[in-house]
Amino acid sequence: MKAPKQVADDATKTLSAFKAPWLIAHRRIGDRVQKFLPYFQDLQGSMQKAAIKISLQSYVSMIILMSGGAFVSSFILTAALVTIAGAPILLTVLYALGLGVGLGAVVFGILYGLPAFLATSRKKKMDLELPYVASHLSILAAAGIPPTRMFKLIGDSRTTPEVASDSNEIVRDVEILGSDIMSALERERERSPSAVFADVLEGLVATIRSGGNMKSYLLDATHTIMDLRRVAAKQLIESLGVFAEVYVTLLIVFPLLLIVMFSVMTLIGGGLGGFSVTMMMSLITYLIIPICGVAIVVMLDNMLTED
Repeated sequence: MKAPKQVADDATKTLSAFKAPWLIAHRRIGDRVQKFLPYFQDLQGSMQKAAIKISLQSYVSMIILMSGGAFVSSFILTAALVTIAGAPILLTVLYALGLGVGLGAVVFGILYGLPAFLATSRKKKMDLELPYVASHLSILAAAGIPPTRMFKLIGDSRTTPEVASDSNEIVRDVEILGSDIMSALERERERSPSAVFADVLEGLVATIRSGGNMKSYLLDATHTIMDLRRVAAKQLIESLGVFAEVYVTLLIVFPLLLIVMFSVMTLIGGGLGGFSVTMMMSLITYLIIPICGVAIVVMLDNMLTED
C-alpha cells in the first residue's frame, strides 16, 4: 500500500501531465524521438521567439504523440461507422485510412506551425509596446540607472507585458545565471521575435562596450521607433482605404447588380447553369455575401492589433 505522501505526489504528477500534455509525451516516447530531432531544428528558434519554455524534445514528442493519437482514433471511429453502414471491407479501410491520415496531418500541421504563429503574435504586441519602453529606458538612462536595474524596472511594468517578459529574461541571466549584462543582452537579442527590439538591444550592447552615452543612444532609438510607428500608421490608413473600396464594391455594388440582373432574368424566364433564379438569389444572399464578409473581417483582423 502506498504511503499518503507518495499518493499525493502521484496525484500531482497526473494533474501536471493533464495541464501539460508534453509531459505525457516526453515520458512515453521522449527517448524514441531523439533521432528525429535534427528534422525539427527550425522549431527551436520559433519556440524561443514564442516564449515556449519547454525543450524541443518534449515538444516534438507531443507533436508525434498527438498526431498519432488523432490518426488512430480517427481510423477506429471511421472504420466502425463505415462498417455499421454496411460498406465493403476494402472501402472501409480506404475511408478510415484517408480520414485518419488527413486528421493526423492537420494536427501535425497545427502543432508544427503554432510556435511561429505565437511568435508573430508576440512580435506585433512588442512592436506596439516599444515606443513606450524606449521612452522609459531613455528616462532611466538619463537618471543614471545601470542597465540591469533598468531592465528590472521594465520587467515590473504591467502596461508592456511582452517586453517585460523579455526584460525579466535578461535580469534572470544576470542575477541568477551569473552572466554579464552584454552577454544577457546578446542572448535576448537572438530570442526576441521583434526585429526592432533586437536592433535596440544590439545598439545598447555596442554602446556599453564602447563606453558611449546610453542616454543619447536611447533617445535616438526612441525617435527612430516613433518614426517607424508613424510610417506604419500611415500605411495602415492607406490599406484601410483600399479595404473600404473592396468592401463597397464586393458587398454592396456587386450584390445589387446581381439582384437587378436576376430580376430581369425572372421577367424573361430561364435559369443559370440549371439553377433557378430564386435558388441563385438565395445562394448569393445566404452564402456568398456572408462568406465574403467573414473573409474581409479576418483580413482586417490580421492587419489590426488591439492596443
